Amino acid sequence: MLIGRLCLVVLALALLVAVPARGQTERRAPSLRLFTGVGVTGASDLRIRQPALGIDLTFEQVAWEHKSLSTEWTRDSIPYVGARAEFFFREPTWLGVSVDVLHFKVFAPQDQRVRVTGTDQHAPVATTAPFGQFIEQYQVTNGVNMVLGNLQAHRALRRSTRFPDGRVDAYVGGGAGVTIPYTRSQIDGQSHAGYEWGRLATQVLAGVTWNLSERWDTSLEYKFTRTTVDGSVANGDSVSRLRTHHLVSGIGLRLR
Repeated sequence: MLIGRLCLVVLALALLVAVPARGQTERRAPSLRLFTGVGVTGASDLRIRQPALGIDLTFEQVAWEHKSLSTEWTRDSIPYVGARAEFFFREPTWLGVSVDVLHFKVFAPQDQRVRVTGTDQHAPVATTAPFGQFIEQYQVTNGVNMVLGNLQAHRALRRSTRFPDGRVDAYVGGGAGVTIPYTRSQIDGQSHAGYEWGRLATQVLAGVTWNLSERWDTSLEYKFTRTTVDGSVANGDSVSRLRTHHLVSGIGLRLR
């Protein structure tokens, strides 16, 4: 299973990263980080239920689009953004905790052809058709918003008098937290949108930072997140699983 293999890789990297660098005895300063990047969400099933209308449809392997690099700064295309606050333990000094806030969007293209099964107005359905034939709009456009707590293992490299925490810092980690998705849909001309408390989200991550000065650094990071989005629609609800690969870059400030 892909998720299991990813976890094993992260664990192996953590064992390598966590070997304390020689002379690393002082507690590291906490830091703040802002980042942006791109996301790729794998295809997944989307279920729409509207009991009062006799609708219970599953759209199989819906492809999800991102607009992470869009230059159109509209409500639906604000770029991927994130922030992190990180703190280190006094002992062991290579271990830290962080809080991530992530905001990214996914869109279900209307022209994609998908397998549709279930019932539509109490009539059985089993066909392949354009997604837009049944659903006029389905998006998580004000964000698949996540607030995640993480545990991270760090390895300081190229330590010097100027950079006691290392000129380069490699790290791996993982965590979990809450989601606050904002789904927007339109079905049979009826629209619905709004923020809702979502389900648990988890992530694994690995990255490297390069210190530009004693306080400022830049970073490159890969992360993998997974969650299930439960979103209300007119007269019903929707369920979709989102498995997303992220590649992000940002700038950090140490709070000395």
